[in-house]
Amino acid sequence: KQWYQRRVRGWSRDIMTSSLSCDVIALSLSKKFLTRLVHTDFMFAVRQLDLSSNCLTSLGGFDAMTSLEDLNVSNNKITSLDGLEGCQNLRKLDASGNLIGNPCGVLACTKCRIVDLRLSGNPLCEGDMYPGCVKDSCPMLCVLDGVDL
Repeated sequence: KQWYQRRVRGWSRDIMTSSLSCDVIALSLSKKFLTRLVHTDFMFAVRQLDLSSNCLTSLGGFDAMTSLEDLNVSNNKITSLDGLEGCQNLRKLDASGNLIGNPCGVLACTKCRIVDLRLSGNPLCEGDMYPGCVKDSCPMLCVLDGVDL
């Protein structure tokens, strides 16, 4: 265990999941100092994924996670939701406390069926057009930042 901890400190903070079992449906990788997620093709059965409080800057590589229903990427450094286009079963997304500042950063949600979205704490939320542009990007949206629409 100590060998692994020393090795992780010396390398980029990536998570390699090549040995992930097929029966894992909920996975918490919160507060692991991750900078990106790799080998997501081994995570095809995961339905609930918690990546909160890491150092993620993008959501690349999620297209293989077709079973994903609930994703928490809050409190990272994400600037856009691009990369979620393949997650067509995604229903709940918490991307609060990130760096999403442009309405275009939410356009990836148009292909998802998100019903519950949390974006509070992003620069995007400070604009007057915030609720409207998000509703347009997420046609099935029922809850925005904890408030029923």
